Amino acid sequence: MIDLTHVFGCLAASGLLLAIGCATPVAPGSRREQLVRLLEQEMLANGGWVRVHAAEALLDHGYGRAVAESFLPEADTAALPYRIGVWRVLARAAWTEGDRRGFSSRIRSIMIDPQSTNRLSAAESLGKLGLADPADRSVLEEWLLATDDATKGFALWVLALSSEGAQRTEDERRLASLLESSVSDARLRAAFALGRLPTIATNSAQALERRLALEPADSPARLYLLVAALLHTEQGSAAALSLKRQLTTYLKHGKPNEQLEAAVALGKRGTLDDVPALTRLLRSPEPDARIGAANGLLHLVP
Repeated sequence: MIDLTHVFGCLAASGLLLAIGCATPVAPGSRREQLVRLLEQEMLANGGWVRVHAAEALLDHGYGRAVAESFLPEADTAALPYRIGVWRVLARAAWTEGDRRGFSSRIRSIMIDPQSTNRLSAAESLGKLGLADPADRSVLEEWLLATDDATKGFALWVLALSSEGAQRTEDERRLASLLESSVSDARLRAAFALGRLPTIATNSAQALERRLALEPADSPARLYLLVAALLHTEQGSAAALSLKRQLTTYLKHGKPNEQLEAAVALGKRGTLDDVPALTRLLRSPEPDARIGAANGLLHLVP
């Protein structure tokens, strides 16, 4: 059994519970409060997508009021495509259903605009929000006919979210088929989308397994294949333990975006045995890595 009091005591003693980028110590509180404070500091200290990642980590754990207050001034002023991320955050942090619909509608308007150069970011954001409108199907199908494999994954993600029954099965099959694309970005985005779907068919899980066995160790898609496979594998199974071991190597050697994804997945599917590795990642000089570590830890610590 991991002694969390000892872990966090060492963390505080080493100065890791000091505010990021300043000398103000974190206010005393529970371990969870300390991690939340770290994420709030990251949200305020950073800009662009890193700021969005910190906000979304807070939202993952139910801390929305400070996020909404911080992002609302950017709703009409931020530059695209970052503004889509701002709307995504505000849709999740919205205090009323009307506000949520308002911000998600702004994202949708970009996704369905054939002339927009930010459709991919908009589709990704709607996928992350889990929002899709069956009325957009014809527009998305036209987009799919006109675009390349690297872009298709997020459009198919939104299609899968908007459909049911046999149509849902077919949309997911089309998404999983991109795992066999020769384009690494297509495989990466397909794996990312499959990992975010609440459930997937057995055929899709098998496709992830087959692709993972073939994916080169240095491929940018490999991390996302591991995450998707882990999130759709029975927790505590031998397969899940193997996937977790492979993911843990990214905490040490991955790029910041990979460390972020790996840490969150390990938090969602981990145990207290994973706390030390995630705690060490809080020492990273990279904000995305620290954000992922704090988010993952919040899934595990009381």
